[in-house]
Amino acid sequence: MTFIKKWSLRTLLLLVFIVALLAASENSQAVALVFLDFKSPQWPVSWWMLVAFVIGLGFGLVLNTLTNTRLRLDARRAKKIVAESQRALDQSRSQLVENSQPNTSASV
Repeated sequence: MTFIKKWSLRTLLLLVFIVALLAASENSQAVALVFLDFKSPQWPVSWWMLVAFVIGLGFGLVLNTLTNTRLRLDARRAKKIVAESQRALDQSRSQLVENSQPNTSASV
């Protein structure tokens, strides 16, 4: 199921990219972006759309990596806690079994 989800997402992203590329090919007029006093070089709108898409993809990958790393560390920590609890439980059970067995060597 994970395999299907992963490939569905990749296919969807590829379709979005293709649609953006087709839309950009219709907008080939050169423009310069202005922010405060900074003026960018003149590029076609299609290039600006492509740059925006790639930057968004990069940010998404970085945020996804950070989130996945945090979740994996949390899962590893939880597994260690479960393993410790299981060891303590097994030790308590073995002590309980030892204490509940009658001592036959003392009565002989």
